[in-house]
Amino acid sequence: MSLSYAIATPSYAGDVERCRLLCASIDRFVTGHATHYLLVEDGDVALFRPLEGPRRQVIAESDLLPAWLKPRPDPLSLGRRRVWTGARALMKGLPPLRGWHAQQLRKLALPLKSDEDVILFADSDMLFLRPYDLHSLTTSEGVRLYRKPDGIAADMRDHCIWCENASDLLGLPAPTYPGPDYINNMVSWRRDIVRGLVAHIEQLSGRDWVSAIAARRGFSEYVIYGFFAERVLGLAEAGHWADSRDLCRNYWGGVAGGFDSLRSFEEVMEPWQVAVGIQSFIGEPVDKIRALFETQ
Repeated sequence: MSLSYAIATPSYAGDVERCRLLCASIDRFVTGHATHYLLVEDGDVALFRPLEGPRRQVIAESDLLPAWLKPRPDPLSLGRRRVWTGARALMKGLPPLRGWHAQQLRKLALPLKSDEDVILFADSDMLFLRPYDLHSLTTSEGVRLYRKPDGIAADMRDHCIWCENASDLLGLPAPTYPGPDYINNMVSWRRDIVRGLVAHIEQLSGRDWVSAIAARRGFSEYVIYGFFAERVLGLAEAGHWADSRDLCRNYWGGVAGGFDSLRSFEEVMEPWQVAVGIQSFIGEPVDKIRALFETQ
């Protein structure tokens, strides 16, 4: 049976220019997908709408998440920041969430709405620099799942919390360390496995999946999916094969100055890498990134 493919990018107003560059890179280099979904807050839909095209669609958060979970001004920051909450959310025992929580929930919600069999998540602060066909995600063993063996150590506090909450959520024994890491820039999921994951969570918790996950606040969508695929189902049963390679070359904090001497991203990419991620918080101007992109 042939599979259908989509790309999904959660984004927000502050990243719209980076997202525009990502879209240009996808249009230039990426093939094999039916749709590229941009997952944004309702208030950002108009800002992102110009990026739509024959194979690109903007999806508002309200089409993915329940009506009782909405962004509101954070009174503790005098309205400068926002939290995702509401009376019903508080009644359900959910703490106020931040934007990164909402983005993770959007990712989990998309396969419940979309038609494609496989979804590749591409962050809005990355861009493709080499030809890439999404059909290459699938082999006779199944669909690629990023998995870095022993990638999470006992001293990685946040990661350990995500692993422990994922285990509890899925009814699994407590994790041991070092353990596998499933978090990366280019992660592919199967739609049928996400639907099975959501059903599993709701059966175990006795509540809707959004409430069950968000009540813990410290969670990682990629860890939850990875644990379900590997520890609950088994990778073969889940239709996945594990790959520890980073398909995207990442720039995090402390390396921003390295851009000044770069003449081309080809200088820093491994042969198997097809994209570069430039984390928005390291402060590199979009114009500089665009100039390097145009040298490709």
